[in-house]
Amino acid sequence: MVLVLSLAAFAAPVSFGKSEVPSGPVVQAVMLDHNEYPCENCLFGIADYYFCFDANSKILIGHDKVRTQKWWQHTPTGLMERGKTVQIRFDDKYIWVPQAKGKDLRLTQDYTKKIFLDSDRCQAAVK
Repeated sequence: MVLVLSLAAFAAPVSFGKSEVPSGPVVQAVMLDHNEYPCENCLFGIADYYFCFDANSKILIGHDKVRTQKWWQHTPTGLMERGKTVQIRFDDKYIWVPQAKGKDLRLTQDYTKKIFLDSDRCQAAVK
């Protein structure tokens, strides 16, 4: 009994909060707009990147936070081309975009910031 509880205690932190890529179909999406809040000249700051997609006439807005200390490893510059078609998967909370190195970029859906300048459709999706 004690062994089972011990194993459960060690397994819980590993599985808790982990977000798996949904097994649903891959959807073609068009990058409508993007914007960022860069954190320049800050040692331990976080830069915020926002992306707006049109996925089969559904507007999706994703948010990614990147530590300034690791910007060279994780900056999502591949998504910063308006009009680019990308393959994505999404659920009610996240958007996953495949990356060149094989690991999907997970964006948190966030419809709270009016930061899009080039797309009225993206602005209209903000609540």
